[in-house]
Amino acid sequence: MSEKKTAEGAQRASRYEDGFRVLQGECEFVTYREDSSLRIWYSDVPWRYESHYHSAVEVCLTMEGVVDYTVNSVVYHVHKGEVLIIPPKVSHGLNMEQGSSRYLYLFEPDTVFGLRDVKALNQQFSQVFYLHDGSEAHIRIRELLRKIQGVYDKQELMWNTVCFGYLLHLYAVLGQHYLSGVYPRKESSHSVDSEVIAAAMGYINSHYQEEVTLDDVASFAGFSRYYFSRSFKKQTGYSFKDYLCQKRVQVAMDLLIRTNRPMRDIALESGFGSVATFNRVFREKKGCTPSQYRAIYGAY
Repeated sequence: MSEKKTAEGAQRASRYEDGFRVLQGECEFVTYREDSSLRIWYSDVPWRYESHYHSAVEVCLTMEGVVDYTVNSVVYHVHKGEVLIIPPKVSHGLNMEQGSSRYLYLFEPDTVFGLRDVKALNQQFSQVFYLHDGSEAHIRIRELLRKIQGVYDKQELMWNTVCFGYLLHLYAVLGQHYLSGVYPRKESSHSVDSEVIAAAMGYINSHYQEEVTLDDVASFAGFSRYYFSRSFKKQTGYSFKDYLCQKRVQVAMDLLIRTNRPMRDIALESGFGSVATFNRVFREKKGCTPSQYRAIYGAY
C-alpha cells in the first residue's frame, strides 16, 4: 500500500473510531468489518452530517435528548427511546446537539430485502418508519436493536449472522404491526413450479460464466419462454435478466475485494462478455465503477 494511501486511511481512522465512511459527492460508501455487512456507531458528541445517501439501511435509536433528521425535506425530531428507519438510497442529513446521544445502525439490505414476503411489500418497506407511538411493537423493535448492539460489541463467532437474525425478526415485527392490511392477496400456486424455479436458479448459479439466455434456462426448466419468465419473477421477485446480473455482480464484488486480479480477468470470470459491459452493469447496480469499489472496500 502506498504511503499516501496509508496516510489517508490513518486520517479517516482518526475521525471515526470504528470504521470508515467515505463520501463522494452526496454518495456515501459505508465500509464494514471483515466478513460482515453491519456497522453500529454510538455517539454522545454534538454532530452535524450534511445531506447524503448510501446503499445501506440506516437506523437511529436515540438514547438521550433528540436527534434531528431531515429526510427528503421532511424533518423528524427523534427523541429518547424513539426509532427512525431510513431505507436505502434515500437522501438524509442529521443534527445532534449537546446533551444528546444515539446508536446508529447501518446494514446492507440484501439479506432482508431478498426475502419474498419483503419483496412483495417492497414499496411499503421503501418508506421511512418513525417509531414513536410507544406500542408493543415499538418497544420490541427497540429491544431487538439493543440485542443487536450487544452481539455486535462482543464480536463472538458468527456474530454477523446472529445480528441479521435479529434484523429479520425486527422486519417481521415492523411489517406485522405497521403494515397490517396492505399485504397483497395470495394467488394460487403450484409447488411443482417452486421446485422447478429453484432448480432453474441452481442452473443459473452454475452457468453464470457462460452466455446463458432466457431460452436456455426455460428449456432446462421445461417451460415455455413466456411461462418461465412469468413464474420466475413471481417466485423470486427478480426478472431472469436481473437475477443473472445480480449473481455476476456479487461474484465480481468478492473478486474485487479478495484478489488483485486485473479487471479483464474479473469481468470474464464473473460472466461479463467485456470490460465495458462489466463497468456499465456494475455501475448501474452499485453506483460506482469496479475500480472505485475496489479502492474503497478492498483496502480495508
